Amino acid sequence: MESISEAESWQTRLVGSNDLQGRESLQVTLKGDWCYVGHLPGRALNPATGIEEPNGTSIIDVSDPTNPKLTHHIPAASGANCRAVQVIHSPRDGRDYLIRNHETDSEWGWEIFDISDRANPIRMTRITSTPEGPISHAHKAWWDQESGLFFTSVGEPGFRPGGHLVIWDLSEPQQPTFVSRHWISGQHMSEPDPGPGGLTMHHPIVDLSNDRVYMGYPRGGHVVVVDIADIAHPTTVLEFCVSPTFNRGPHTVMPFYDVACPNFAPGNGDVRDFILFCSEANNWRPGNQEIRAMLFSLDVTAWDHPMTVSTFRVPDGDYASRGLRFGPHQFAETMDSHLYSPRANNNLLFLAYFNAGLRVLDMSDPFKPTEVGFYVPATTDRTLARPSRFDDDPSLQSLNKIVIQTNDVDLDYRGLAYLSDRGGTGLHIVEYLAA
Repeated sequence: MESISEAESWQTRLVGSNDLQGRESLQVTLKGDWCYVGHLPGRALNPATGIEEPNGTSIIDVSDPTNPKLTHHIPAASGANCRAVQVIHSPRDGRDYLIRNHETDSEWGWEIFDISDRANPIRMTRITSTPEGPISHAHKAWWDQESGLFFTSVGEPGFRPGGHLVIWDLSEPQQPTFVSRHWISGQHMSEPDPGPGGLTMHHPIVDLSNDRVYMGYPRGGHVVVVDIADIAHPTTVLEFCVSPTFNRGPHTVMPFYDVACPNFAPGNGDVRDFILFCSEANNWRPGNQEIRAMLFSLDVTAWDHPMTVSTFRVPDGDYASRGLRFGPHQFAETMDSHLYSPRANNNLLFLAYFNAGLRVLDMSDPFKPTEVGFYVPATTDRTLARPSRFDDDPSLQSLNKIVIQTNDVDLDYRGLAYLSDRGGTGLHIVEYLAA
């Protein structure tokens, strides 16, 4: 592919890349030597089949990260949104499974595939309803391999538009079983209306070893932590809100506990618990002067009195004028499909930052996050001037700029970072050099 802009890097290097057939990409997840990418609506030619296929889910062999190979693309229904993807290796039958969201104008839900043969996935079943009725929202999820429990953001009859936590048992993927649900006040139609902004949970991050689920509410502004010791009756243990101080609420929420903080009296409060969360930038429209989205460190050492102790954001520099989105989307929440622990990985956090690419942070002092590296991929002839799912209003043609839109980041067992691009540039595999 022809390079249009040069890559920018500091203490990082590009290991390998794949253009993913020019498909607009969102979630990327790693397990073993395989990478899985969920795509936004669109169409592209698949040279392996010779057919122009609706965007769906890509399966990439990354056993050699310098030469990632697209093994299979699972097309979706025309116009479907399949942004999210999760995979497990089942300890119950020894087979490999993939689940993805599948949203069309007429139906929302989840599709489960047997991917034991990566080149020939077999669709096993679909989830399109709960005991309350048809699903009206299916965003992003967490599939726990050992238990088979599946945690997701879903909309149901009886609830206002948006998503709340719904849990299924997928230990037998062919027979999904509803387990329970959780929501915050104002989501159910029987409760007082929360106002014009509404409430919606983006996705859960699950620490099953500690019976906790961590959730962000971009609409509403809430960080919510739920106890699932009784999986049939999830219970709220923390609800912290940053709205209306900031215009967009948390997108990605993750625990960061038992951190030995510098500049505290030894043995007197110097080991502390935090929750890290970031909001999602949505500042691509002209005249959109939203408060900059950013990363937050929330001190929850005293659970009854949580407090934000720091924020991080990339300085504007020339990023704000490059076009499209500038700011965070999400940070890596898993490593080889397991809950990521910054503390076990040199206190590093890997943050996808749209037109500012990948940012690598040292979180050893959560009171002062420090950037220690970055990688902004080059654009190519695959990069869309403006992602096609955005409004085609002619008055917005001035927005048409060739600019990277690094959307998601995930980590493999080697510690390599995998970046997806919302603008169709493809997959970038990046190594942090100063670890």
